[in-house]
Amino acid sequence: MRLPMLNFGIDFLYQPSRALDLVNKDPRAALRASAGVYALFLVTAALFYTLKPDGFPPIPGAELNIPEHGLLFWIKVQAWSPILLAVWIAAAGWFGRLLGSGKLAIRLPAAVAAAIIPLLLIVVYNSAQMHRAIFGLCWVGLIAVMVPGFRRVSQEDWLRLTACLAGLHAAAIVLLIPFTIAVVARSPRAYHAVEFVMLFWVLGLATFSVRRILNIATARAFSAVFLSLITQILFVFSMHLLGVLPKEVLKALMAA
Repeated sequence: MRLPMLNFGIDFLYQPSRALDLVNKDPRAALRASAGVYALFLVTAALFYTLKPDGFPPIPGAELNIPEHGLLFWIKVQAWSPILLAVWIAAAGWFGRLLGSGKLAIRLPAAVAAAIIPLLLIVVYNSAQMHRAIFGLCWVGLIAVMVPGFRRVSQEDWLRLTACLAGLHAAAIVLLIPFTIAVVARSPRAYHAVEFVMLFWVLGLATFSVRRILNIATARAFSAVFLSLITQILFVFSMHLLGVLPKEVLKALMAA
């Protein structure tokens, strides 16, 4: 008999509608199963990047003498993953509700403008016109302004979003097999091809999940997922600028 975690992960990959049925029917059971999937992802990812040569695939213009990082370093990197997942979930719910109703021609530009605010803060900060403390307070203020939008998502829907966006990491676990083959074959093209497969697979699963959970149109769900991923990336860079995220960890997160 298969474990609930294994059933949930397999369903998410091959029968996402069945996985979403469980999420909608019993979000707490789905959350427990997705927690197991996500924990397995963290462990396998840490081991994979520990064993993978740090200089592969090569980055044009990068230094050739790249230091090898051990398991402890990649554990520190993966320790940031739950935080980034939480940011992704929060942003997906917020943008999902913003884009869920009303005319898309009006809501979408408003959502894009909201997503650009962190980028503008980064630009202003890098132009040496803003103190680090002010930059941090701006982020606190931005989150405070978003609170009413967070409240528009019910507690049950937050559980469902968390279960889905954590559970879809089953795709990343499965794709470690072709990733490993690409590394062993020393084929950067194959490695990057698998990266694109993972990107579109995750985007598809996340869009399908947000559409079903928040009961919104596919185009609106995709926009919410895409903007939430942009927000996640801008959050990572902002944490680095605030001195919270070390440069080496930032580079590892961007390369992973």
